[in-house]
Amino acid sequence: MSLHIEPTSDAHLLESVYREILEPSFPATELTPRAAFLEQVRNGDLDALVARADGAVCGAIVGERVGSTVLIAWLAVTANRRDRGVGSALLAAGIERWSASPDVDLVLAEIERPDLHLADPAFGDPYRRIEFYARHGAAALVMPYYQPPISEGMPRVRGLILTLVASATPAPAPGILGADEAVALRSYLLETFGPAERGDDETARIHAAAGAADGIRVIALNDYGEIPV
Repeated sequence: MSLHIEPTSDAHLLESVYREILEPSFPATELTPRAAFLEQVRNGDLDALVARADGAVCGAIVGERVGSTVLIAWLAVTANRRDRGVGSALLAAGIERWSASPDVDLVLAEIERPDLHLADPAFGDPYRRIEFYARHGAAALVMPYYQPPISEGMPRVRGLILTLVASATPAPAPGILGADEAVALRSYLLETFGPAERGDDETARIHAAAGAADGIRVIALNDYGEIPV
């Protein structure tokens, strides 16, 4: 298999990626509507890398830039190319691209907790996703987390692990997130969630965990049971 990965902002190609790769791989609660997706790539809020195998588009990784943090918003591979190294190659390419930027401190991902989300034939198996990211050196941040509504009218997606994929000064897990990375994380959370509104205990707990005096613990992904829900 000849695999080629490159960044793109080509609208026609991204239309195909959205329709043929992202839409079948993610529920509507986790996928930005098509028009907004294309606009966000066009204005630079999203950065998309597309994989081709033997000339055919077969996968994509999309990063969302928030301050000095990049969140891996979506990583997906076509059904006929899964378990053939395409996902690993896309993740490596994304990490290399975003980590090379001097103003990126963190690369994060949101992963469903296997104890709170069931495997789905279309949308994947949380256990396998944990194993995939763990193989590539990712770790879990010990703090509660949810995905804010992806678009108007959509619910919060709860039961997620905020995952540290790469950082400017990586430290092995278990440990404590570095001071600069903690600052970047707090900035990311504030921009993503905004300050907690009155009565919003969920968001308040996230901000409180990010500002804990004893730091933010980083643990192995397989130890996600230690993370408060």
